[in-house]
Amino acid sequence: MSWEIILFLAAAINGIIISILFLLDRRNLRKVFLGIYLLCFSITILYYVNYWTQAFQLHPLLLWIGIVSSWLMPFSFYYYMKVDEQLDRLWLHLIAPVAFTIYWAISNSIPLSNELRQVARPIVINLQLVLFVVYGLALLRSKAYIKENAIFYLPYVSFILGLSAYHLSVALGFYTLRLDYIICSGFVILTYGITYLSEFSFLKDKVKPKYSSSSLTKEDGDYLVQKINAVLEQNKYYQDPDFNLSSFAEKLGVPKYRISQALNAFSEKSFSELINEFRVEDAKARLQQASSSHLKLEAIGEEVGFRNKVSFYKNFKKLVGSSPGEFREGHIHKSS
Repeated sequence: MSWEIILFLAAAINGIIISILFLLDRRNLRKVFLGIYLLCFSITILYYVNYWTQAFQLHPLLLWIGIVSSWLMPFSFYYYMKVDEQLDRLWLHLIAPVAFTIYWAISNSIPLSNELRQVARPIVINLQLVLFVVYGLALLRSKAYIKENAIFYLPYVSFILGLSAYHLSVALGFYTLRLDYIICSGFVILTYGITYLSEFSFLKDKVKPKYSSSSLTKEDGDYLVQKINAVLEQNKYYQDPDFNLSSFAEKLGVPKYRISQALNAFSEKSFSELINEFRVEDAKARLQQASSSHLKLEAIGEEVGFRNKVSFYKNFKKLVGSSPGEFREGHIHKSS
């Protein structure tokens, strides 16, 4: 087994482990869909490793999992970048993988002539490439992706380019195994590299939780987190744009470091993240109220505690997956 194969195998196993960590974080749908994307990508790499080495004669079910994974990648990437609380059209995005599964089942259960296979193969290949491109363009046109995660487009685009380069090299007759390795290694490095960069703090906390040696017990930490949330919900201190950790610690009668410690260790978020979540939830409630329909979006942002329009829009889109205006418009359409 060559060193390239060993590296690809290690990368795939590493990706599967990371994807499981994301999938287990069910409180955050974006991480769940990132986990699906990364798991599909890692399975695809494993499929290619076995294709190169011919190490195993895979059971048809395992073979299907390896092939269909790449068809699930654009759908999971789409929801990673655009996920909101609705997911009401999720079934539409499963049509392509299901259609491919039907095609795969038919082509593997019914003997097809070589002529028919030669016609069907380029059609399926081109459909997969079109699927990737359409999802990418849909996100760019809707501007639904979060700007700080736009860098994640690099592995997505690299996969499209790599897949195109592979099929082009086969079609034009200059395919070599070395070229295949180069193409594959390019988007492996990008995918895992950017995944680590975009979710570094999450992965770091999973590997080595903060305050693991702290005297704050889980029972005390959970109680303090519940108290923090209850006091904020009842008193709505967050509506003051000048509200900060120091003033809250004074009101609560708890040292600042203890509040930060409890939130980071037992709710996996910082104090500022928690405050912005409360503000966004308050804004969502106001945007759905008929009595607030005459208010400008900036006014609602100020009422819930955001200091300016930029901060309001950025945090709202990060947590909800759509802008305040899109959220209000969507609620109006549902109510009518």
